[in-house]
Amino acid sequence: MRAGEVGADEVREAALRAIEHVNPRLNAVVHGPYEDAAAHEGPLSGIPFAVKDTMWEMGRPCEFGSRLLEGHVARADVTVSARFREAGLVSLVRTATPEFGFNLDTSPAVNGPTRNPWALERSPGGSSGGAAALVAARALPWAHGNDGGGSIRIPAGWCGLVGLKPSRGRVPVGPLIGEVPGGISHEFGLTRTVRDAARLLDAVCGPSPGDRYYVARPERPYTEAVDRDPGRLRVAIHTESFWGVEAGPEQRAAVEAVGRRLEELGHSTEPACASVREGALHRAHLTLWSWLLASTADGYAAMLSREVSADTVETASLACIRHGRELTVSDAWRAFAIQNGVSRVWGEFLDEYDLFLCPTAPAGPPEAGHPAQNDPKYSTAEAWSDDVFGLIPFTPIANATGQPSISLPLGVAADGLPIGVMLTAQTLREDLLLGVAAQLERAMPWADRKPAVVAG
Repeated sequence: MRAGEVGADEVREAALRAIEHVNPRLNAVVHGPYEDAAAHEGPLSGIPFAVKDTMWEMGRPCEFGSRLLEGHVARADVTVSARFREAGLVSLVRTATPEFGFNLDTSPAVNGPTRNPWALERSPGGSSGGAAALVAARALPWAHGNDGGGSIRIPAGWCGLVGLKPSRGRVPVGPLIGEVPGGISHEFGLTRTVRDAARLLDAVCGPSPGDRYYVARPERPYTEAVDRDPGRLRVAIHTESFWGVEAGPEQRAAVEAVGRRLEELGHSTEPACASVREGALHRAHLTLWSWLLASTADGYAAMLSREVSADTVETASLACIRHGRELTVSDAWRAFAIQNGVSRVWGEFLDEYDLFLCPTAPAGPPEAGHPAQNDPKYSTAEAWSDDVFGLIPFTPIANATGQPSISLPLGVAADGLPIGVMLTAQTLREDLLLGVAAQLERAMPWADRKPAVVAG
């Protein structure tokens, strides 16, 4: 497009055909396609894109994967969707999410399971599963996602993509809310290359008026970090799960292989890890997520004059909403105190080490539809939270601390499925993450790997 060899209309039509080709097998699209979507002038003008069905785009449906919000149409843009549009991205479809974005799978009752393009019987991950499936299948180059416990990084790891969760405040979440409770959720996207992640971050980062976390734009573009030598870094390596499912041998081997490659690139590595108060962190997540679900569901129910019930939300969601309604101010302050303690420990640790290297997930993707959010066994918030967080022992820590974290497709399992490896850096050091990620992309390239379901 920059060279004038193709126009934005041609690219849009190609993307629409690609989505039409793969979506019947992936079930990744919940609204659209919007065939009349046009490109604004901007640094990313004409690049086809998708927005997850959790973020408002004015005049388009936003249903959070829930029967409760069926037919709801956004009456305004949120800051990030406006920035996507102003940058020139062309949002063609809205992508599938589990109900209220609270699952590591994407199989809401309203539209059924989204499939992993590498193996259709497997989950693409959640909660940005629809976005990951389309990008992995080459139907789109980039797509929006958000991450409150791993919802960008888990799908990236299981679909062979680059999944960056920026620092808290780096990408604004307003103006409709000041923050998700505890600041655990961060907006961004999924890409296939590190350079594209840097380009997208350059386009959307920076504060907006009234932000609770006011983080200035970097002095230099992130695209420059991709080509800049990050220097010799000290990297801590950890392969044991902090809780729940133990990391499998293939996941540990993938991390160890990356560690060896980092040594070859001139960095120093050693086994090291900050301490994790597993029980306390679980209590904090139970409080913050239940609070989030209750405030989201009750707020929309009031706005739409509907009732939150077993007829409008799934079993696990209803249990969390009921728990959230019972929380007290003291419960919230205890969760914040736990977050503070975890953040201080990890902040000190990442002052000592430049990067922390670990698996993105302890195992490969489960069968699509698992864990099932509408299963009657999830009648309590504790049961659902224990199962969900037990399956993702690595990603939620950076949501609690607000530190930037990136999943890279640096491993391949014996069955041919991607294995994600995760790097975490000190707060506001996305430049460091992107610089090292680009080094690894050049040293351990993944561009030629393609899934079973691919556009064209």
